[in-house]
Amino acid sequence: MSAPALIGVAAFRGRYTARRIQFGEDPQVLVPLLRRIWVDTFGRDTDAMAAALLARDWWSLAVNPKPRRWDRQPPVPGLGYPAATGNVPVRQGSLREDLDGSCEWLYLLHLDQRRLVVYEATVHGRWLRHSAHHLDPVDDLFVTAPALDDGGPEMTVCTVCGAVDEIDHVEVPSMAGYGHDTSTSCTRCGSSLATNPMFGDHLVRKPWPPHTPTTGDATGPTR
Repeated sequence: MSAPALIGVAAFRGRYTARRIQFGEDPQVLVPLLRRIWVDTFGRDTDAMAAALLARDWWSLAVNPKPRRWDRQPPVPGLGYPAATGNVPVRQGSLREDLDGSCEWLYLLHLDQRRLVVYEATVHGRWLRHSAHHLDPVDDLFVTAPALDDGGPEMTVCTVCGAVDEIDHVEVPSMAGYGHDTSTSCTRCGSSLATNPMFGDHLVRKPWPPHTPTTGDATGPTR
């Protein structure tokens, strides 16, 4: 369901720069849309996409926005409908800020990692990390897949070895003083993703199938 949201760029120590989307969407809708905009409009140039998003506030985002007679400003091709808010300064915020209830979602681009991290507003008036997504989905280590049978739960799949629901996940309050440190690993192949609100993500893809030593590798030379 559409709800006000913020979209911007992550900075150091939980800071961010963002713009408002009046008619934002939840991650199920907006993440695939942002991936299409990243590819179709900006040719996978994350810096250019971030600069365009931060140039103004938005009513809504769209890949192919069409002129509408009630809009006070023309649409931005390949990006969406700008809000008629005038020269509003860009918002500077922090993940530790007190929320006023005006926005439900926060979408932050991590430019060096080409990742999008989503935060949701909680009843306690704080941002809570909701999910993280590579702009290029083939870079995702763990993905959620539909259940094999109707009505069953969704499955978590390792994209390295294909293991289904063989994933360990640990989440603890971060030593950074805000957010959480997380560690997600596949118990089959050992691939892992560790996250930290201060330093970002550390991803390890283990070789699959695992390396099988040739004769003599494990025992050393024979006499």
